[in-house]
Amino acid sequence: MRDVHSFVRLHFLYSALDCGLLRALKTPASQHELTEKLAVKRPELLEAFLKLGVSLGELSLKNGVYRLEGKLSMALVGPNGDPLEATIEEMLSYHASVYQRLASRLRGAPPGDYLNEASVLIARSSRILEPIVAGFAKAVVKGKERVRLLEVGCGFGVYLKYAAETNPNVTGIATDMQEEVVRQATANLEQSGLAGRFQVITADVRKLPANMTGPFDLITLYNNVYYFDPEERPALFQKLKSCLASDGVLAIVSMMQGNSVGTIHFDLALRSTLGCYPLPEIDEITAQLRAGGFKQVKIVKLIPVEPLYGIMACS
Repeated sequence: MRDVHSFVRLHFLYSALDCGLLRALKTPASQHELTEKLAVKRPELLEAFLKLGVSLGELSLKNGVYRLEGKLSMALVGPNGDPLEATIEEMLSYHASVYQRLASRLRGAPPGDYLNEASVLIARSSRILEPIVAGFAKAVVKGKERVRLLEVGCGFGVYLKYAAETNPNVTGIATDMQEEVVRQATANLEQSGLAGRFQVITADVRKLPANMTGPFDLITLYNNVYYFDPEERPALFQKLKSCLASDGVLAIVSMMQGNSVGTIHFDLALRSTLGCYPLPEIDEITAQLRAGGFKQVKIVKLIPVEPLYGIMACS
């Protein structure tokens, strides 16, 4: 029953966001007021849904007035709620499909084309790690007199912003393979006044135009190394090294193989997704970097209880 409780909570939160209930309850309201605000045509269904929210502890009811009560509900409508909202949606769509179709894939069915279907959603949900990765993104640029940066797989450009805010000397290029993600990153940088410092393009780093091959002082791959075939990684790292200045650094952030439920679940999702590969072992990545010509590899564990690592490699 505890498992059912968790299942129902996630689905309640998703639906409460989707129909507008959580945002409507940023101001406490009665059921009648909610019926008007949400244009409800079936009030008896709303009544049952509200009752469920109270039972879960996500809503409270006093004197006929509903309020947000649960920490998750309040976080979802807070200023930083979007990554959490996207994570819940990704779990209930992309990740649920991994399990729904696992039996057929065990018998040889092809992996799912989830990256193309959910590229924007994945870019949003990946920001759930932002509070942790941000510290690493700042550390690799802090105090440097010159930083020409190439960010591979930039998502919405959030780590470009952290780098720029930390060091006014950071400029460069960011790439992503999804056009919609590039458009959103460009808009975000323009809104932050950083459009003049970074160029964002739709590109595969393995096929960069000749005029965009460096030299760079820093190349970053944050939360995306598992998009590259393990057999191709030494050649990829060698190519990136050739794009670096003599004292340049390649910085990688990635979840690695581990024994926690979350890590194993993520690994299973990657193995079920077209264009993705299993989570790497930390020693595997280190060996691939050395095979690519990097002699010095520094490893930092970013979360004590999970195998999320920051890696800095240089000549």
